[in-house]
Amino acid sequence: MRGMKRRILVLLVLLPVAAAVWSGDVTVDYIFGTVEVRSEAGWLPVEIGTAVADNALLRLGAASVAELSSGGLKITLSEAGTYIVSELTKSSRQVSSWGIGKIVRAKIRNLFSTRNEQYSDPGGVRQERIEGPGIEFMDEEVDAVEEGKSALEQERYEEAVQYFEEALELDYGRNRPLYLFYIGYAYAMAGRYGPAMRYLSESELSPSSEHYADYVLIKGQLLLETQSCQAAQELFEQFVQRYADHEYTQTVHLLSAFCSIRLGQRAAAEQSLKKACDLDPSSDAGKQARAMLDSL
Repeated sequence: MRGMKRRILVLLVLLPVAAAVWSGDVTVDYIFGTVEVRSEAGWLPVEIGTAVADNALLRLGAASVAELSSGGLKITLSEAGTYIVSELTKSSRQVSSWGIGKIVRAKIRNLFSTRNEQYSDPGGVRQERIEGPGIEFMDEEVDAVEEGKSALEQERYEEAVQYFEEALELDYGRNRPLYLFYIGYAYAMAGRYGPAMRYLSESELSPSSEHYADYVLIKGQLLLETQSCQAAQELFEQFVQRYADHEYTQTVHLLSAFCSIRLGQRAAAEQSLKKACDLDPSSDAGKQARAMLDSL
């Protein structure tokens, strides 16, 4: 009888701890890699659909990605480390209030609507590969890419992902970074930041690629929104050093200023905002940079 009372007492002590860890308004929607939550028993694995409390402690493993949600707020993690859930929601609300996604979408719009990109001519790809083995597979790859592009143009993002994944399976390796970028782009446009971050991180698109500027804007936005401001800032700095007068340069300076603000680097933020203003003070990005500069 005394042993039974002791077991009941232990259960009563553990129940509040479990409730503090597992109950809450923040839900885990996507996991790639390892995500754990701290409990009295140590670090426990988290599964998709798990609800965690605001005071819970999460740990993200190396090369892992997690996407959480709280109401209409999305929280994405891509940098290994330990996080307090309440701090994540607070930080994500601040970033969301900046409207960074809207800024990026206004610049990118559609990848294929105004520019002739590297693989726009299926016949050209077939001609380049016509003497190699496996011609039927290469034709299937080109067809999958063209169907994927068409799906992107019509904002059928889930379908686009399927086509580019098919192309990725058929590819010999040469176009792998590009196809990974297309998949990441499709997920990002669909608001699926977790898988978008996963594929964009794998892509590592070359600066020589026609879509490198798009890659920088999208990945930089996601890094900013996934609590990885230092990595985002480094990506933006590399871009402006290479492309001082690109059509995206002003927007990149603006995004870089957001990074500096999050990192507590006021002087660097002012410098980036001044550069954005100097490029075109009459543009939307220029006006936003001026307003931010005046408020610092």
